[in-house]
Amino acid sequence: MNALASARGRAHWIALAAAVVLVAGIGVAVWQSRPPRLPTAPPQGSGAAPDTGDRVIEQALGQVQGAQTPVDSVAFKQRWLDEVRGADVGGLDATKLELFLRFANSERCTCGCGYTLAGCKASDMTCEVSGARLEALLDSVRAGRITSARGVRSRPHRGG
Repeated sequence: MNALASARGRAHWIALAAAVVLVAGIGVAVWQSRPPRLPTAPPQGSGAAPDTGDRVIEQALGQVQGAQTPVDSVAFKQRWLDEVRGADVGGLDATKLELFLRFANSERCTCGCGYTLAGCKASDMTCEVSGARLEALLDSVRAGRITSARGVRSRPHRGG
């Protein structure tokens, strides 16, 4: 019986050790699955203001193309572009090229970026929305389905 009692005693210790390892494993799993902690705002009176979205955006726009003054994001997104990246305008005469540019610089991209079609393609060559819409516009201009730009934004005059 002593051997049987000794075996039972070891079995209890092994079961206890297995339970401790199991609980520790569950604790580690829970600890690692928790969401990451977000940085906290600096304490009041520390002199450092937290970065707000608007301030970060303003700072980034101020750095666009080495601008000396901050850039208005709406004006930047609606700026006139004389060339549309990725658009093969070869073979278009001056009239058709002007039609294409007026529409590309007037129509807004529907991907949600807030740019014109020309501006979206300039800032994101991978945008499938502006790419497809620009191709359709170019095909329509080439085929003569678009012949007038009445009521569409005109090329801005260059001051001098």
